[in-house]
Amino acid sequence: MKKSNLLLYLENQTAFFDFVEPSKNFTSSEIAKYFNVKRNTISHYLNQLVDAGELIKINSRPVYFLHMQEFEKQFFDVSKNIFSSIEELKKDEPLFKKKEDSFSMLIGHDSSLSKVVQQLKTACFYPDGGLPVLITGESGTGKSHIVRIMYHFCQEKELIDSEAPLVVFNCAQYANNPELLTSNLFGYTKGAFTGADSDHQGAFENADGGILFLDEVHRLNPEGQEKLFTYLDQGVIYRVGDTQIAHPVKTRLVFATTENLDSSFLTTFIRRIPILIEIPHLEKRTATERLELIYSFFIEEQRRIKCDFTVSGQVIQLLKNMHFIGNVGGLRNTIKVAVAKSYAKSEGTDGFEVTVYDLPSQLLVNENRKYVNGSMERVVINSETSVLSIAEQVNPEKQQIIRLYERLLLEYQKSSKDIQQVEGVLKEQIEDLFDYLLFRQDRVQNQEFLLYVTQQVQETLRQMEISHQMRFNGNIVYSISYYLFQRSGVYWVPQDVEINELMSNLSTSLHDHFPRSFQFSARLLALLREKLDLEIFEMDTIILTLYISQLDLPRDVNYPQAVIIAHGYATASSIANVANRLLHRNVFESFDMPLDVSPKEIAEQIIEYAEYNASQQGLIILADMGSLKEIDQLFTKKLSIPLLLINNVTTSLALSVGEKILRKTSFPEIRTQVETSMRLEMKLIYPEIKMRKAILTTCMTGLGTATKISNLLKKSLPDKLDVKIIPFEFPVLKADKQRNPVFSLYDVLCVIGTDNPEIPDVNYISLEELISGKSTDVILDSFIGIDPELKRMFNNNIVRNFSIKKVIGSITILDTDKVILDVELFMQKFEELTEQRVSNPKRLSLFVHISCLIERLIRNAPIEQYDSLDNLRQCRKKELSLIKDAFSVIELDYSVKLPDSELAYIHDILFNKLDLPSIDEDF
Repeated sequence: MKKSNLLLYLENQTAFFDFVEPSKNFTSSEIAKYFNVKRNTISHYLNQLVDAGELIKINSRPVYFLHMQEFEKQFFDVSKNIFSSIEELKKDEPLFKKKEDSFSMLIGHDSSLSKVVQQLKTACFYPDGGLPVLITGESGTGKSHIVRIMYHFCQEKELIDSEAPLVVFNCAQYANNPELLTSNLFGYTKGAFTGADSDHQGAFENADGGILFLDEVHRLNPEGQEKLFTYLDQGVIYRVGDTQIAHPVKTRLVFATTENLDSSFLTTFIRRIPILIEIPHLEKRTATERLELIYSFFIEEQRRIKCDFTVSGQVIQLLKNMHFIGNVGGLRNTIKVAVAKSYAKSEGTDGFEVTVYDLPSQLLVNENRKYVNGSMERVVINSETSVLSIAEQVNPEKQQIIRLYERLLLEYQKSSKDIQQVEGVLKEQIEDLFDYLLFRQDRVQNQEFLLYVTQQVQETLRQMEISHQMRFNGNIVYSISYYLFQRSGVYWVPQDVEINELMSNLSTSLHDHFPRSFQFSARLLALLREKLDLEIFEMDTIILTLYISQLDLPRDVNYPQAVIIAHGYATASSIANVANRLLHRNVFESFDMPLDVSPKEIAEQIIEYAEYNASQQGLIILADMGSLKEIDQLFTKKLSIPLLLINNVTTSLALSVGEKILRKTSFPEIRTQVETSMRLEMKLIYPEIKMRKAILTTCMTGLGTATKISNLLKKSLPDKLDVKIIPFEFPVLKADKQRNPVFSLYDVLCVIGTDNPEIPDVNYISLEELISGKSTDVILDSFIGIDPELKRMFNNNIVRNFSIKKVIGSITILDTDKVILDVELFMQKFEELTEQRVSNPKRLSLFVHISCLIERLIRNAPIEQYDSLDNLRQCRKKELSLIKDAFSVIELDYSVKLPDSELAYIHDILFNKLDLPSIDEDF
């Protein structure tokens, strides 16, 4: 026999290797039976292949042989190919083997399909068999592919059994025979019609315990749709020919259609499906996703033909910008044909290249593609190529953060869990990451949110300094801010028990070794969690503890202390950060001082710092403006160490002084050298100062809703208008008013939202006014000489983008029409109970708030905190009871319960500053 046949056999079998109960198919005796060859002959060949490094040998009883390349592709890389046991082989498995769910492999799962994935997971995890789903989208957008991923996801999460069926039923096959469609879907009894010789199960019963996918469901006639009502309402079906015996079935329902919902379905049918999902056309997918799809299809072909090849950059550029009638399916078929054509020309040899000459000629005409400048690099497609490598290029910050998590835990594990032994290495790696994130700030797309994060971190640190008796410089503000900003896009929750135990062990070690820094970090993250709507992970506390603990380390007493003081938001921090990085030492601390702080207050803070970090070598202060000269007298009275105060600090001055400090230059020499080297450069400039215009969006529901409103507004404003749209937390905006830094950075035209934060001299526009078109002039009149055409365009965009349906559709993953109807029913019942009318502004606020509320309740993630809830229960008992009664229509429809904390927020919308007369109170 040929060794190649033996290798092929094991290659096909290895993918199914089970570590717990390995099959006998991997033993020499079973392999000998398969090939009908003597066992000793097979053993001889197998051991030769082991010696050649092509097979893995496990010297257990019995001995197992695995195909090495296929094993590494399916499981993990190995350090050798002979193991004493399966347990020894398992020890070779890396600690951080990728364990992602099925949806994470879906291209666009974190971008254009993120809402789709959220909706599907909501449907999957909903108790008692999930929620029915209707998927819409053009032919070829990937509806069937997504259903298969949903099926595997349910298996992974043990929501259905591993052997549960996925039954695909294409209604289009029975389009001309509705009776046959119904009988095959629901089953039939013997004698139900001519030819029904016995009882027959339909697709519903075949899918019991699994998923039933009804494709092209618009082919189901009204009578067929009505038959589904019984199952949707009662969980039972009746076979054709028998209306007496109900057959209980437990299956998850997924429907798909390419047709318009309004024209093809009964309203009563659509109302029974709470999750409506639309798959976007290929051209609506992001450029990155289209590129990833292209690469994935080329990789798919490489795996099929088992030949390496290259693709010209021009081919990739054209495919990325072509129009495909068949959507994703059309793109896949085009790539398949192009590879097949090039493969045939090369006569099946490795190293061929796919070029523009291999693309279908009809796709190269101008009307089928967009005009683009530039080209892309040619790429090599081989067995090592993966879409993951492309994803790493698209979002390197995310990958860097995840790699840091893994490196920290691996280093800790290698040190035998001795935090003192590995402390320096861990801190150095964290510093490297923070430096990387700071240096890549040019990549930041959402500068406004980064500014908001930085403000919240700075404010929170300032509040905590006194209570925790810790002093922080400006560097820590920016390091933590950039980390949390980039980390907001990272979801890292390991499923591996060993990793979680290691992480918990490291956290405990840090708690014991750096108790002060650990408690501070935990408290800081707890406060920022509420302000930033950020989910906090255990690794966040670990990283901040290690970073902040550096402040607890004793300073090098051989050097004087050096401090940079500057007025403003981050002047001192920026100069100190650059100087320290270039000097490769933390020479300077920084103090950012508000403009209204007196010299005395500055002096007291620095004296307190100097005493806490005492160094007999003295203190050097680099200050930024003349008023700080007054503090020298205050220092001389309270400091017992030498002091050198240098005014008019710049980055070059800081570098010069820092170099002298590291060379241990004496204070008098530093003074003399600085005086000699300083040269004053002056240039008279008369700049035209113009603050950029901005519009703030806000909502009582939270920052997430304000952000979504801002996105709609961005789509509506003409590109020629240079105006920033900035989402804001409503409580922050209402409390800070014009003290908020945003009013110093921008010329704020107006605030748009669901409630008025009452900011003096700033126009407030309610969503109701914006939707009605009453207040568009307030925005546009701020731009001098605006083109009438731009005004008309803006008005048209507002009408298109700011309908109730559009606004609610942007803030919830649920079916918009159904949600609107349910909220209307709630308001109607509330008005009947109170015999009063809810005003239009409050109606709009309720539409927005309750849309988000319903989704929270379905996800079982309600808001659980409300200040003075007990007091509200006592004083507004009657009002709360009426709201609860009115809300019962929604509770019943979605099978949810409204907690008192959420009830209180609805009360605030209805009765705080309402034009609605208050109902008689109990007190």
